[in-house]
Amino acid sequence: MAYYTRQKLLNLPIYLEASDRKRHYHSRTASGAVTVFLSHSHQDAAIVNQAVELLGSQGVSIYIDWKDESMPSVTSPETARRIKGKIQECKKLVLLATNNALQSKWVPWELGIGDALNSRKNIAILPVTENSGSWIGSEYVGIYDRIEEADGGSPAVFEPGATRGILLKDWLRQ
Repeated sequence: MAYYTRQKLLNLPIYLEASDRKRHYHSRTASGAVTVFLSHSHQDAAIVNQAVELLGSQGVSIYIDWKDESMPSVTSPETARRIKGKIQECKKLVLLATNNALQSKWVPWELGIGDALNSRKNIAILPVTENSGSWIGSEYVGIYDRIEEADGGSPAVFEPGATRGILLKDWLRQ
């Protein structure tokens, strides 16, 4: 198992056609569909698209706040109310855990909301390193499952401290 590096994410093969990729960005959550709230820093837009590729190739829809035309154009308490509602609507929350995300004021809040509303078992951290070295992250993210590349190259989800996990596609359907 190995963490995804920024470069590895950027070099992921493109599985989704442009029309399918657009379809995976949702501003609304469909009832009954598995929808993932992708918590991230807007400063990581290039790899947000690749994270959508990684998750969307598993057959789920991804909610991205800045793709939602109904969000207020200026950040306000209404923005926070709407994001909280979207986190509650989504079945899963994945945190794209980059240095930018962990320094954001919104990302830790979104993670806490997801934990409170949807439970820890529906949250996974996607750690992204700048190089192939270790990932330190923040202490609080260490209590959540993490998405890494399994030995066979497929994305998998590992419980904290575990070296054996389940395939991402199976975790998304739990």
